[in-house]
Amino acid sequence: MKSKNLFISFLISICFFSTNCSGSVINVGPGTSFSPAGSDDQKVINAAIESANSGDTVQLASTTFHISSPIIMKSGVTLNGNGIGATVIYCDNPSSNFATQNIIHCEGVSDIEISNFLIDGGWESLSIMHAASNRYREYEKGVYLRGCSNVAVHDLKMQYSMGDFIYCSRNTNNVQVYNTVCKPGHDSFDAWSAGDGISIYNNCWGTFINSCIKIHNTKNVQIYKNTFYTDTGSGNAGVEVMGGDVTGLNIHNNIFSTLRLNTIYQDLADGTSSGSGTVSNNIFYNSPSYNGIGGLDIVSTGNIVTSSYSCSRGTEDYGYVADNGTRNLPDYNGSVIPSVTFPADDSTISTVNGYVSISWSYLNATSYSINVYNSASQFDSSHLIYSLNTSQTSANVPISSTGTYAIKIGAHDDVHNSWVYNSPVSFFTVNGKKSATVYSGVYGYLTDAATGQPVQSAVITLSNDQEDCTQITDVDGLYQFTVNNEEGTYCLTASATGYHNSPELPVNMTGINTEINLKMVKTPDYSEPHYVQLYVCTDSNKSVPGCEIRIYAPNNDLANEKPNFCAWTNNDGRATFHLIRDVTYKIVTITLDGQKYTSTLTPNLGQHIITIPSGDTAAIPPMQTVISTNCTYKPINNTAAYINASYYDSSSQSSDLIFVLGTMSEGKTFVPLGISGTNDNVSNPVGVITDSFIVTDCSGKTYTVKISAQSQTYGAVYETVNVTVPGSNVPDVGSTYMSYFCVLILIIAGLVLSKTRKAH
Repeated sequence: MKSKNLFISFLISICFFSTNCSGSVINVGPGTSFSPAGSDDQKVINAAIESANSGDTVQLASTTFHISSPIIMKSGVTLNGNGIGATVIYCDNPSSNFATQNIIHCEGVSDIEISNFLIDGGWESLSIMHAASNRYREYEKGVYLRGCSNVAVHDLKMQYSMGDFIYCSRNTNNVQVYNTVCKPGHDSFDAWSAGDGISIYNNCWGTFINSCIKIHNTKNVQIYKNTFYTDTGSGNAGVEVMGGDVTGLNIHNNIFSTLRLNTIYQDLADGTSSGSGTVSNNIFYNSPSYNGIGGLDIVSTGNIVTSSYSCSRGTEDYGYVADNGTRNLPDYNGSVIPSVTFPADDSTISTVNGYVSISWSYLNATSYSINVYNSASQFDSSHLIYSLNTSQTSANVPISSTGTYAIKIGAHDDVHNSWVYNSPVSFFTVNGKKSATVYSGVYGYLTDAATGQPVQSAVITLSNDQEDCTQITDVDGLYQFTVNNEEGTYCLTASATGYHNSPELPVNMTGINTEINLKMVKTPDYSEPHYVQLYVCTDSNKSVPGCEIRIYAPNNDLANEKPNFCAWTNNDGRATFHLIRDVTYKIVTITLDGQKYTSTLTPNLGQHIITIPSGDTAAIPPMQTVISTNCTYKPINNTAAYINASYYDSSSQSSDLIFVLGTMSEGKTFVPLGISGTNDNVSNPVGVITDSFIVTDCSGKTYTVKISAQSQTYGAVYETVNVTVPGSNVPDVGSTYMSYFCVLILIIAGLVLSKTRKAH
């Protein structure tokens, strides 16, 4: 029995440490606590994203979300819709609201996914969009990535938007973009000093006045199986190289269709290029040929220039074919035909309350048709029992009789302006009926205990000893949890910024909806720290970047001369601190030329101005003068060693410090090892913080410690530090075999002990 328990425990441990465990789903849309109001819907989306933990999915409902400012992504979160034809993010008043803003803003985040919806820039048409006089129009990015890593953007469509569809900058690494459709006002994809490791495939992008892809000073960019085209407008190029080191550029198996000016070219106005790459097996249809890129060592093979092509429908390699028949590439339609995702083909199901739910998938469509027949061989009007035209990708079909049914789905291919249908049709059999599950749960309103006003964006948690789930209160303070026909005792808690957390409230589930209204008490102002933005300028009102600001609290030991807070002003002369109201602080301002100015500050406002005499206004000091990292090793014995990492922020403005031990795969991808350290997570690091990991069989290996933190001065900080264990630490073979022998002895002893206890 003990051995069996040991084996079961081993299996459980494997499941527990599996990296494939999925997170929670936070629903946003009608019928949830995140209910779009038809304007400023970015507030409910951002509240859902902010409430999510790493691994969670923010699921957007099948509706149109009207936004007037950016959606802000968070590390580890997936933002997912119900399909391009179902979920729409619509930009209200783009000539004003999005003149200089991004639609989906991602900065300093990692491990994110954005998928399955339509982004509408709100300009109604290409002609209206390009007639606009707004000089900032090209800065309205669809998905903006800066300093990000491990990003997947797929199954999206963007239309009527001024700026780039996807923009990568400032050391953004490991990005995948696939199954997307776009014809933007500027570029479809722009990598500007992005970093390393970008894959762009299975996309259909058009040009109007600019290029489908721009690459500048970015390494290892893979571009394949895309369709680049121009139908109206001049268009600049399919792929444009903008200068810098583009080593590893690989452009293959793409279709360049009717491009007016260029297919692949270099813009010499942006500087010279360097590096090497390949251009192979592409089709240039009714387009200029590829003639090389100056400064690049490019291998060009297997490309075809043709003035006609044909489609080989029904063949295994269906796609575009050159007129000489020597080349056949897959045609990009997202998928060749619509596919029914439920019910599975030839499956047997039961009706639920007299209905069958049918869902399907297809990219590039904003409208669908569904026809259901009560025959497996005749698909005519006499056997048609259900028909619907819809923008959704699912439908509830009234079916109450047993028998075999056929599903025919039509999808309007927006890229080629044609209808395509699933062929052959999909079949399912109905056998039996069942009733839907009775839904129950708890809901209520959260209000301020003193004023009675609703408390918005509070975190409400419902939990028991097995699970917990979270909702965010809406503008009316409403929360609601659905618990499917469950009974038992749960715990309900609430927390909100500026309020005391509510006590744990037991909730007895009875299987019906229960209304519980909550009240929260606001924390006193004197104990409520708030963010204060300090603006340093000269007496001539000129901003002073790179200026050090030291802040001393009244209880500071002046003999110590160490400030409570310290930061440097940014390019706008601003720095942000977390201070307490009605407390008078001593402020010491130090310019880059060493001049010191002393003042006092009582932070009752959100912004204060510090004026100093005119002086040096050079750039912000480099980050390494404030934040430093290091990594060393210390041998334990012949087979093991300590990996020690350290982090220090001299400004004392860091928070949420995280250490992760791993290795670098192929020199560019960080792979965690799953080994815990002694000090992995530190909320508010003070002084030098260290973390130690124990590694075995480490002789000659190189390890990487990934260090991340939040800095008030610089925002998100990501550092990777490497250390190599010398090869002299060769394991002693005899000792290794002895270790194995000792383990075997311990196992045998455990089994004997187990049998002995059983006998007793």
